[in-house]
Amino acid sequence: AIPAASSRLLGPSPVDVDGDSPWDRCFRRRNLDPRRATLWAVSLLALLVLVFSIAPMRNNARNLQNKDYNLWFWTARTYWNGHALYPTDHRPFPFMYPPSCALLFASVSFAGEGAFVELLLVANSAAWIGSIFLSVYLTTGRALRRHPLLYLGPTLVVIPFVHDMYLLGQPSLVLLACLLGAFACLRVGRPWCAGGLIALAAAIKAFPILAVGYLVWRRQWKATAATVLFLALGLIVLPIPVRGPRQAWADLTTWTRGMVLKYDRETIAQRPERSYSFKNQSLVALGNRLLRSIPADGEKKDGWKVNVASLDFRATNAAIVALSLGLCGFYVLTMPSTRRRTGRTDAIETSMLLLLILAFCPLSFDYSFVWLIAPLTVAIQGALDAPEGSRERSSRIAWVVAAVAVFALSLPCRRLAQAYGNLLAADLLLFVGLGLQMRTIARAPAETEAVPA
Repeated sequence: AIPAASSRLLGPSPVDVDGDSPWDRCFRRRNLDPRRATLWAVSLLALLVLVFSIAPMRNNARNLQNKDYNLWFWTARTYWNGHALYPTDHRPFPFMYPPSCALLFASVSFAGEGAFVELLLVANSAAWIGSIFLSVYLTTGRALRRHPLLYLGPTLVVIPFVHDMYLLGQPSLVLLACLLGAFACLRVGRPWCAGGLIALAAAIKAFPILAVGYLVWRRQWKATAATVLFLALGLIVLPIPVRGPRQAWADLTTWTRGMVLKYDRETIAQRPERSYSFKNQSLVALGNRLLRSIPADGEKKDGWKVNVASLDFRATNAAIVALSLGLCGFYVLTMPSTRRRTGRTDAIETSMLLLLILAFCPLSFDYSFVWLIAPLTVAIQGALDAPEGSRERSSRIAWVVAAVAVFALSLPCRRLAQAYGNLLAADLLLFVGLGLQMRTIARAPAETEAVPA
């Protein structure tokens, strides 16, 4: 819990005395009408949603291969028909998500595949918009009328991956919206809602369960209990009426053995050719790719390698564990004490948590980095907070630009840049910078800690 003396710092930040918000001031300085700018911004977002939705809707209407949408609908039908979701022989799993995710897909599949695809597109759109506004809310204390860069900048950086969410049907934006919603619920004192949202994210794709570590560290016991309870309902209790107790348990145990507990020299989970490929930007994959003599692109089978050492599997994992513990130690050391927490430090804390989860997730493909929407929002606000013309502002701008530049190396040379982990490097660059910034804020006099207007 946050002490009462600091609770006022977590609420909405007021506008200036003259009634202007940062949104208004930004446009008026450029002799633009803020209302017209708002209309243009909303129109642009609506246009992008429409454009990104065209390809999956067209593919479905023409009965063409529709990326993962076809797999999700097949999974829903398989679930209702009582057939096995996961092979029990040596075949790779066609559907790699938890059985609770299959239940969610099944629950929205009644109206046919066309309506199913449309519902997923609506969910993606709502998650994208929600992620933008929740990121701004958690960063500034208000969701509306903040500086335009907070809404536009982070989304423009990750816009190729936003497009991938629509084209592929992947749920990364939904997961981000769930976690940001959970952090917002914690801020307003609704721990059970927070736990339910984290459980929902973990029920869709398991790795958001790592957020429970943060709940435990911050002694959010109600939110922790809610996460465990709701996740147990989704994984064990709710499937029983449809699948029966035996099949529901078989689904869970087969998936756990094949996904959660599957890690060896050849593969992570169920994608042997992609596990250690350049496409996987997780710390585990990059560590194996750089420290072991293994192919960096298993799908092409061209023998291409990027390793800088030739360690064995055990030594490689020791190095990965050591680096992971170092990152966790840095995270904990930069966290302020309970009495020093403010809205600003909480926003940095949760952004660093998202960056850590991306790094620690065993399968972290490039589109997962759409999660950078939230950390970039916090980073940009940090630069805006610094006095104009100051060395502090210049250094913060340079840091954000450097992280984006490393991130953007995928554009000219995707295969090579991602083989050496440019997306993970950008992730960790933001992580370290935010940690140093949080440490500075936590040590500042109490009167300077308020959430910025």
